[in-house]
Amino acid sequence: MIALLLVIALGAGSSAWAADPDSPTKCVSGDSGITLSPGFCATVFADNTGHARHLVVASNGVVYVNTWSGEYYENDKPPAGGFLVALQDTNGDGRADLNERFGDGVPQGSAGGTGIAIYNGALYAEQNDRIIRYALKPGGVVPKGTPEVIVSGMPLTGDHPMHPFVIDSKGNLFVDLGSATNTCEEKNRMPGSVGLKPCTEQKTRAGIWRYDANKTGQKFSPAERYATGIRNGEGMFIRLGRPTVCHAARA
Repeated sequence: MIALLLVIALGAGSSAWAADPDSPTKCVSGDSGITLSPGFCATVFADNTGHARHLVVASNGVVYVNTWSGEYYENDKPPAGGFLVALQDTNGDGRADLNERFGDGVPQGSAGGTGIAIYNGALYAEQNDRIIRYALKPGGVVPKGTPEVIVSGMPLTGDHPMHPFVIDSKGNLFVDLGSATNTCEEKNRMPGSVGLKPCTEQKTRAGIWRYDANKTGQKFSPAERYATGIRNGEGMFIRLGRPTVCHAARA
């Protein structure tokens, strides 16, 4: 299994993260193997999390990670437990000593997801064909109870089955759905294959869809399409009130 490391870099002002004055590229609490600019220090915050996709940090310092496996990763064996992970450094040494998995796992038919966000006191996460919401209690770490379903029925087939998303301050939920093929060719990923005209998959793929993060029970449909012609927008953030997309070059 490929282990993806989560690394946090902070300025040297914090004693727990202060760089070794005799070796500015190393941390007092351990060497991450990353060379940083003078005055910065990095430690491995967590490892062996599985295929970590996106993460979000709560106001209390808890890091929530969405992980993914399944067919896209050749059906490898993920860590036991749910595909969502809660990480917390409780003693200030720069490493997560609390590492708990939650949510559905393989026994429940889940393959995990990519998108994750915190909005209005709740944790939102992509899971299979849906986006779900967990209530976060003040001071809590691992959400309890059954999550609510915000959106369901999103496509899972094809080359880009992931659903990254962002939520703006008004509760607009922008979800990316990558293309089902490489570039809408007649024969997918075959040299010399011409593109389909019209590209019918654009009705439900290769774009951004908008939903309401405050509303449960929404169903995916072409009607909520917000933008089109985006092959596989992996990273998104809100800039000037609108979603900005970072395109993934790797198919």
